[in-house]
Amino acid sequence: MTRVNLVAVQVRAALEDYENGETFRRRMEGLMEKAAETVDFSMPSIVCFPETIGLWLSFVPDIYDRIEDATTIQQAIIRGIPPNLGRFIRACWKHKTVGVTTIFLELALEAEAIYRETFSDLAKRYGCYLQAGTIYIPEIEDEPVKGRHTVGRKVYNVAYLFNPKGVILQRVPKRNLSPPLEHKFHFAAGDRLDLHPVSTPVGRLGTLICYDGFHESLVEHYDSLDVDIVLNPSHSDRNWEQPAGFNKAITVGEAWERHGVGAMIQGRPNIKYAIVSMMAGRVLDLEGQGCSHIVRNAGEAGAPSERWVMARASSHTAEEIVSAQIEIPDNC
Repeated sequence: MTRVNLVAVQVRAALEDYENGETFRRRMEGLMEKAAETVDFSMPSIVCFPETIGLWLSFVPDIYDRIEDATTIQQAIIRGIPPNLGRFIRACWKHKTVGVTTIFLELALEAEAIYRETFSDLAKRYGCYLQAGTIYIPEIEDEPVKGRHTVGRKVYNVAYLFNPKGVILQRVPKRNLSPPLEHKFHFAAGDRLDLHPVSTPVGRLGTLICYDGFHESLVEHYDSLDVDIVLNPSHSDRNWEQPAGFNKAITVGEAWERHGVGAMIQGRPNIKYAIVSMMAGRVLDLEGQGCSHIVRNAGEAGAPSERWVMARASSHTAEEIVSAQIEIPDNC
């Protein structure tokens, strides 16, 4: 048997983390250094960052000096567009779009380069499988004639998975968008066909972004494809201790425990573990709250959470590294 670290990086993000590519890189490096104090990276490891970790790369570095004291996304947009009005108008014509989506399309290559290079280097440096949270971008292709370029006019919430050599193994778009931000900004939903496993020496990995992990059909889909470990980068913008929107009798935190991916994998024949990594910071007026957790399949549908939670963050608002060790067969 081989021992493997499962690691969830719970991030308390702030606007200043996104001042430029270098500040973002240093911040992510600091988080991985913190993880290295918790786990032994000489062992095979799978690290998962939270959803929206790359969201702000799509416009903050370009206008940080104008919005560093802004408190809302609307303020940031109002301050950021006028000095870049010429580029914005040209981008509307070029991409045949209007509104906020145009900004994400126009700055996609710059934002994606920061995200991709940062997490590729970290995966290589620490020799781990690294699920890099998510970034909001269109489809991006790299080929000899055109180089790296965007494809189409749709912007997706996409999670990149890197191997220990820093190579992108998979890009997974979110299937079920979360209100209000993802609907307000007219982001596009990914296709179910994009949800396929990646075979690695540490097992077959499948990614479900946040709300996707609450959908039984998607968990069932991965289980039918022999996925061993589900990676669930997440961001909940609801108060963790307040009543859940769909059921006032339970809190948001209890809803994640009873209806999230941890509960969904119980009793399934193939999925054995899941890593849920939560955002716990505030950038402009988007706040994240949540307790990251690592779970196992206890082998019984409906099993209580005390039987399957292996590790959980101690706070829903603080930065924290959550980890657990598992054993996998040597021929996995």
